Amino acid sequence: MNMWLPPKHRLALPLVASVAICLTACVHIEHPPASWGDLTPQTLNDNCASFSASYSNKGNSADGAVGTLSTWLFPRSSTTRGIDKDLFGAQTVTLEFEGALLTVKTFGAMGAYHQWSFDKSKHEFACLNGVLRISQGGDKSGQNIAAVGTDAIDLYRTPGDLIVNKHGGSAGVALMIPIADYNSIWARFPVQATSAPQTEPAH
Repeated sequence: MNMWLPPKHRLALPLVASVAICLTACVHIEHPPASWGDLTPQTLNDNCASFSASYSNKGNSADGAVGTLSTWLFPRSSTTRGIDKDLFGAQTVTLEFEGALLTVKTFGAMGAYHQWSFDKSKHEFACLNGVLRISQGGDKSGQNIAAVGTDAIDLYRTPGDLIVNKHGGSAGVALMIPIADYNSIWARFPVQATSAPQTEPAH
């Protein structure tokens, strides 16, 4: 038996179907443009000292959009409430290593300054064959969504840029529908000259 549906419902059915497909399995994979050069680390060791530098907070994504390094590196488990403007408006981002800590510092106009750290002893970052990996996995649950992710950020250093690859996936349930996704996006951020050191605010 054929069922008649009003025109608006006929149009809605493909939309509902496409949304359901995207809810259950979404994949978005980018590749770094060839113009960015060879990303193979020149030194295949577990020493990430070469990443200790200052970088421009504004960079270019693989799709040509503008990216902000501070928001890419901000811990997903923390809230940006109250500092969003500072993160987007930061001029430079500095990476520093001390013992088991990787500290990220942002410097902006009018003395805007923020910092946070990743702890190697807690497996929050690692240096593997010349690549600095920051782990951002864990609970990705939200309203009507229960999910766990395996996100990571891989950093590659070239003479003039910091290349960042944010990748990973998640699996869970949204509105009683099983979901899974995977993404891999790229951006690059220019190395800043060291002739004008940044000054941290007095404590």
